[in-house]
Amino acid sequence: MKKKIAVAGSLLAAMFVLSAPASAGVVFMEGNNPQADEQNIVFNGAGSTAGPALTVTGRTNQTSTVVSFTSNENLITPAMGQARVEADDGAFRYLEVYLQDGGTFGDLIFNLNTPNSETGTALISVITNTGTETFNFDVTNGQNFLTILADSGTLISKVIIDSRTTGDDLRAIDIDDGRQFRISGVGGYNPVPEPGTLALLGLGLLGIQGLRRKYHK
Repeated sequence: MKKKIAVAGSLLAAMFVLSAPASAGVVFMEGNNPQADEQNIVFNGAGSTAGPALTVTGRTNQTSTVVSFTSNENLITPAMGQARVEADDGAFRYLEVYLQDGGTFGDLIFNLNTPNSETGTALISVITNTGTETFNFDVTNGQNFLTILADSGTLISKVIIDSRTTGDDLRAIDIDDGRQFRISGVGGYNPVPEPGTLALLGLGLLGIQGLRRKYHK
């Protein structure tokens, strides 16, 4: 009797393993690599904060999701539409990008612009539901696109751009502005289980309950 109940419990555990999302990570791709459900982040529209402030906001052009940009110095969004984020004093070295309501997203694309012909490194940190992943992004004057893409099962909650870091092979650099921000896969941090997963769980529990009743008569 106990052996049969133990077997049923093992089957239930196996169903959990089979239905759980696989652990994955983040892919960093230099360049502009648009994704399927991507939205532009637009500034200076209704309900957004243009600064000067430590946190300015924009909204996605399809779902009107509020996206926050936070620094350790005052930021501004000087133009309407899919424009740019810059420091009130002309250059920044630290920027956080996240959804205002604490939600998650599947990818982020942006373009960094640096002054003159300077070259340096921005440390990109991506906070996800499985941990933090980092990437050393070499930037110079002009187009510096980066695509950050979460693999299946990974949810991004925040991206940090930090060009203050120096080291043996890293050089700090001012960033004139971040521009052409785009985002996809906007959602909640704890997604609701799929109906199929709930059905498997229900069948497993019913099976165990049936075995208990049978052998306790």
